[in-house]
Amino acid sequence: MKSNLLATLLAAIHVTAGLILLIFSSWFIAACAIAAPGFNYMLPAVVIRALALIRIASGYGQMWLGHKQLLTRLAVTRLALFQRLQNSRLPQQDASTEALVQHTEAVAALWVAWIGQHAGVILMMLISQLTLLWLLPPMAVYGWALLIGGTLSFGWVCIKALRDSEELLKQKQAFRHYSNSQLTSCSLWHLQTNLTLPDASLMWQAQQAVQARGDNAVWRLHLLSLMLLTSILLQVPQALFGQATLLIPIMLLLSARDWLASPLRSQPALADYLNGKSQLTHLAVHKLTRQALDIPLKELNIHRLKVDNRPLPPVSLGIRQGQLLLLQGSSGSGKTSLLQAIYGFIPYHGERMVNNQLLNQGLVDSWYFAEQQPTCLAGSLRDNLKIANPQASDETLIEALRRANLSHLEDSLDSWLGDTGRRLSGGELKRLNLARAWLSDAPLWCLDEPFEGLDSHQQSLMADSINLAAKDRIVILASHLRPSNLNINHKLDIDKLAEVDTSAKHKVG
Repeated sequence: MKSNLLATLLAAIHVTAGLILLIFSSWFIAACAIAAPGFNYMLPAVVIRALALIRIASGYGQMWLGHKQLLTRLAVTRLALFQRLQNSRLPQQDASTEALVQHTEAVAALWVAWIGQHAGVILMMLISQLTLLWLLPPMAVYGWALLIGGTLSFGWVCIKALRDSEELLKQKQAFRHYSNSQLTSCSLWHLQTNLTLPDASLMWQAQQAVQARGDNAVWRLHLLSLMLLTSILLQVPQALFGQATLLIPIMLLLSARDWLASPLRSQPALADYLNGKSQLTHLAVHKLTRQALDIPLKELNIHRLKVDNRPLPPVSLGIRQGQLLLLQGSSGSGKTSLLQAIYGFIPYHGERMVNNQLLNQGLVDSWYFAEQQPTCLAGSLRDNLKIANPQASDETLIEALRRANLSHLEDSLDSWLGDTGRRLSGGELKRLNLARAWLSDAPLWCLDEPFEGLDSHQQSLMADSINLAAKDRIVILASHLRPSNLNINHKLDIDKLAEVDTSAKHKVG
């Protein structure tokens, strides 16, 4: 809080110094034109230079301190979100992305993006009005008119910005959700006769509406300033002509557009903050229970397992250690949902049993789940691998890379991955998932579409690695691809299972 207040104070000093510099310079220019011999030019010049230095120093200080506090606040906000999401899941992955990226930034940036801007402009308008009341009382009415017009403009833009921000957020969420859905099924694009790609035009239009709202308010305020300026020139008392102080209100009105434009355009920041805070507060989070398995996993049985709101009928099956189960089916058939239910990631009806011991709902600590879309953190390769085993030595990491056919990365454990570093290809990300599975040393692997995005050679190498892993553990994978060298002990065709269930219902009816 102290840093925020200090940054706001520096912002106010920056704006105040700029305004006093404008007022004093206006007077000095006019005074120079009518000054008598012997006028001291040096002292006003020194004051102007000092004001300029104060303005520059306070501006840089405010930016440094404000952005330092912004990054600190952003880290605190995101850590709080991470703690809230620990042992939890979000119904939609794009909701977590939206919360992490946009909402946390909007909440953390309030002081820099909105409060600091308005603290400066409020002080500026107050100083301007006091200056007019002191030096030019007849001109104060024009200051009041500008003050009232500016206040009304701020209020109007702020109210409209709330609606515009909500619409922009809605379009961003829709675009992100549709994009994620399309990217998730990218391997099936060639099977679609009418492929519709995400359209960002509505999001772009909403963004343009937000920007246009601020621009229009700036132009209206500029028009008001010009009208007031015209009124001054037409109605100024004859006694004020020839006085240097007359230039002060003229310069204030001419420059009003410049020193009020930034706060006017910052109104969406408040709307983003309010929407972001509301979205984070009402973020749908489903808590997950965790359980430890204190017995060796020899056999896994599921009995009439079913997931709500999925087309999948109840499933019963059994698999033993050293075996591999393939869940096969078309896109949308429910194989991923079944895999997640077996793992305990989503609620289910039915039973899961390990060695004839009933498991509760929720995750089992020692099991491993590899998502269809692997996550690569902005960090070193070592950091990305140690997610699965924080105590793993470099030798263990290198061995996992070799087993996942990523031996070309053995010497790159310290390499930075992500947007600002090395970007892994889609196939490398899939194999990174496999390396993490090896590092976890889990007795059960649940792999979602491990062969997607790989060429036939890499699919074969991936299958060899999975075959090796399945010798002393249970491996369950959901895939619409099946390499010829994959050693399958059990196969469950979701589509045929659904057809049988539908036929049975028809017969009963």
